[in-house]
Amino acid sequence: MNEYYAKDISKKRRIVNKMKGNAGIPLSPPPYGYMKNPDNPRFWVIDPEAAEVVRRIYRMALEGYGRSEIARILNTEGVPTPGDYKQCKKYHRDPPVKERDWSNAAVSHILKNEAYIGTAVSGQHYRPEMGKRYVKAAPRQQWDIIENAHPAIIGRGDFQKVQEEFKKTDHT
Repeated sequence: MNEYYAKDISKKRRIVNKMKGNAGIPLSPPPYGYMKNPDNPRFWVIDPEAAEVVRRIYRMALEGYGRSEIARILNTEGVPTPGDYKQCKKYHRDPPVKERDWSNAAVSHILKNEAYIGTAVSGQHYRPEMGKRYVKAAPRQQWDIIENAHPAIIGRGDFQKVQEEFKKTDHT
């Protein structure tokens, strides 16, 4: 009986999450460059300080800098990583303590994240069996994609140009 109850609750929870995703309500914490809206914590607003770093990363990518070059420049200038910045905000430390270094993966993640053009994406992963800890990537056709769900930091044109550059460099 307990297993049935757990399966039933799990199924209901998935349905609620699917409905929230379809309505454009974020199901995850805000990415670097955004923060929860103080008036309504269910939605995101732009964090001006971090958003400027995101814009700069996109500008450098459009100017032809590679991911490793961008990471190196940010490290030499002492720009706090997303993790350091989050810790700074959480514990109200000013200025941020630099504990980590920017990596290619961190820069890559920012450059590929559709959230920066105002798009909410949910349903990218799913748990194939109840009770299992691992998750699998869902095909893009099954994702819930809501455009203009929150304010954009980057213009769509710039985002598309960066994605085209990724395709060129990743396939060579």
